[in-house]
Amino acid sequence: MREVKLHVTDLDGFFADAMEGARRIDSGDFSEQPGVVAFENMETLLKILTASRWQLLRTLKQQGKTSIRQLAKLLQRDYRAVHSDVHALMAIDLIERDDGNQIFVPWDRITAEMAIDLAA
Repeated sequence: MREVKLHVTDLDGFFADAMEGARRIDSGDFSEQPGVVAFENMETLLKILTASRWQLLRTLKQQGKTSIRQLAKLLQRDYRAVHSDVHALMAIDLIERDDGNQIFVPWDRITAEMAIDLAA
């Protein structure tokens, strides 16, 4: 199962995670690890992952590879709005494009870790 984890971390946490990954590889552990998308604060995560974008991801995962135009029809939304949402989600690797220019969600599972005690 391909999984991506979304979470909030500061710069120190980001580099600590990168160092841990490097140590794991240096020790010979090449096992597949979940993808990670880190945000600097909760507000940014929620700005990117809106309710309509979450619905878009679910619909695209269920539909499979398709075009942005077809996805807009499935969602019954304006093409330009869906196009904008798709590109925002592509920027953080939640959506990818194949060689045939079709978009898809490469993840089987997307989890978000939210800690209420992190400073904004």
